[in-house]
Amino acid sequence: MLIRNIFIFLILICSASSFPKYRTVADTNIPDPEEIGGDFEGDIFLTPTTIFRGIGKREPSARWPNGIVPYEISSDYDGYDRAKIISAMRRLERIVSLDPISASYCIRFQPKTADDKYFISIRNGSGCSSYVGRVNEGGQRVTLQMKSYCVDREATVMHEFMHALGFWHEQSRPDRDDYITIDFNNVQSGKEHNFNKYSFEVTDTLNLPYDYNSVMHYSKTAFSMNGRPTIITKDPDVWIGQRNSLSATDIEEIRKYYDCT
Repeated sequence: MLIRNIFIFLILICSASSFPKYRTVADTNIPDPEEIGGDFEGDIFLTPTTIFRGIGKREPSARWPNGIVPYEISSDYDGYDRAKIISAMRRLERIVSLDPISASYCIRFQPKTADDKYFISIRNGSGCSSYVGRVNEGGQRVTLQMKSYCVDREATVMHEFMHALGFWHEQSRPDRDDYITIDFNNVQSGKEHNFNKYSFEVTDTLNLPYDYNSVMHYSKTAFSMNGRPTIITKDPDVWIGQRNSLSATDIEEIRKYYDCT
């Protein structure tokens, strides 16, 4: 029995070491949500008065009061897609919660009521897109294309919900040049603005480190015109663009942003 247990242990160790540092298992054939919608940075809706910021929007009004996000889901979705969307909401709530057993939630998605002036309106459309933070009365749309990876891939739904909670893409941080290099020679013509970098004067990184493993980070070939990398990581062994779940730093960002640490 002892020999058998040692053999199993060695197999597990070898299996774990076969993945690059920070990498999570992902299907790399599925395109990033930000490459489909055709909006700002691919999957972001902008208001006329938007001030570009980095990880989190600074103004208090961008945060949902008490971390409660009212929502409605279009009747266009069938039961399967609706269940997938709600499942992603509940998972995001649980993994960000400080104590899910006692329902000590940091953020909460709740069906809108007649009294809710601000809410997200989840609708079918082309690709996956969202506004950043709480911005519009009367319902701000979150687009999740039916019968697509926008709905089927749980972390893609959570990616859009993180935008709605107030977060921009990771690689727009002001300190990104210490961690990545953008190769504009490989970027599609007209898509260069998707790699904008914002200064510390207008961005809020929440004093958290750069996160290669963030669900909000572009992949290495995002918006590539030739299949070659548009983002080169300073650490060659890291994996970027994972769409499996929130990273540990993603979770900490939401907790800090909503003051529930």
